[in-house]
Amino acid sequence: MYNKDLAYISLMLETLEKIFRYTSDLKNAIDFENDIKSFDATLMNFVVLGEIVSKLSSELKEKNNKINW
Repeated sequence: MYNKDLAYISLMLETLEKIFRYTSDLKNAIDFENDIKSFDATLMNFVVLGEIVSKLSSELKEKNNKINW
């Protein structure tokens, strides 16, 4: 695994932590939808995750081919 991959994975974990923080106080999907800031921030972080995944090396993706990258 390359150092860049490790940095990207670390960034993915940070992004996931943000998503959990933004949504942890919400009780259900309706509350989530109505909390516009949390909703938008969460969706943006899912976009960020997708961008990070696209930057991971093909070697890492091939070694972990059970994951649907």
